[in-house]
Amino acid sequence: MEKQRILIISLGELKDTIFTLPLVTSLKRDGHIVDFLTAEKGFEIVNKNPCIDRVYLAAVEQWQKKMPYFGIFEDIKEVVNKLKKKNYDIAIDCQMSFRSFPFISQCGAKKRLTYSTAKGFSAWGGNEFIDKKSDFKNVNTHKVEINLNYARYLNIETKYAEFILPELKYPSKVKMDKFLNFSEERPIILLAPDMKQGETGWHPKSWVNLVSNISTKYNLVVVGDNQDNFLATKMSHKNLSNMCGKTVLEDLRYLISISDLIVSNNLDTSAIAWAMNKEKIITLSTNITPGLYNPYDLTNKNASYTSLTGELACQHCNNIICQNGTYKCSHTPTVETVLNTISKEMNK
Repeated sequence: MEKQRILIISLGELKDTIFTLPLVTSLKRDGHIVDFLTAEKGFEIVNKNPCIDRVYLAAVEQWQKKMPYFGIFEDIKEVVNKLKKKNYDIAIDCQMSFRSFPFISQCGAKKRLTYSTAKGFSAWGGNEFIDKKSDFKNVNTHKVEINLNYARYLNIETKYAEFILPELKYPSKVKMDKFLNFSEERPIILLAPDMKQGETGWHPKSWVNLVSNISTKYNLVVVGDNQDNFLATKMSHKNLSNMCGKTVLEDLRYLISISDLIVSNNLDTSAIAWAMNKEKIITLSTNITPGLYNPYDLTNKNASYTSLTGELACQHCNNIICQNGTYKCSHTPTVETVLNTISKEMNK
């Protein structure tokens, strides 16, 4: 395949942007020019990424906060006009939602690739459905593989797909080392509770119980936002450092880089750790299907990516509101299961 100018569109959560990176590396390895359209949450992951030639920002989070915002049409038009000037050979809709529709439909690319099952009218923006080929019909697979199917459709090798991130910035190391208050050097376990999930997240009492029973031979770092900070203040452990509300993405990446094990109920944190090639990640899956989003062995390096969940008949519904009103999944996996898995991973 001769050198092509390719635009990738991903306008969702941080994890969604990360899930496009193996596709990016596959396209770049094949010699193509790869540009990227992202929203605010994914910007730091693709900006200054060595595999991406140019990044465009669609400020969809800002637009949503202003709604009703009639200037949105002018803002979208401004971004679209920038894309049209590049005369893309191929545009790939990795977002496949209402957010991506105006951009995939109007970017001017000769080939606009998507799936016929794309939601929010975005399928109408494509002119080539890759799932017309039977090899790519199954969308009940990991988001990384769904994205890699675009490369396979273009007959591009994906065997060497990998995550490549921008280089870590030294100021984050200085800042985080200043905040960390460990009295001794011990193996570090990073905990990401993600309380903004609300009732579908792993239960706060389970987190408190977990922390109080983790061996004091480890240092613990808790990360998250202000909601997580409220939970962290209730945690009791001799060697705990509460970094909730103190980190931006670069800081979090540094903390992950120095950690020996990540225990996460936050898919963004699990995805970042995965992309950083951390080999020990425990992801707690309450309502979300592990096979669609959790880390897996992309490069056959025998890394230890563990998904812990329960065995409820209603799992995994992928809903943010429990249809039964019970939220039983928030108590799975058990604290004992997580503790045993931590012990097993740290003793390998």
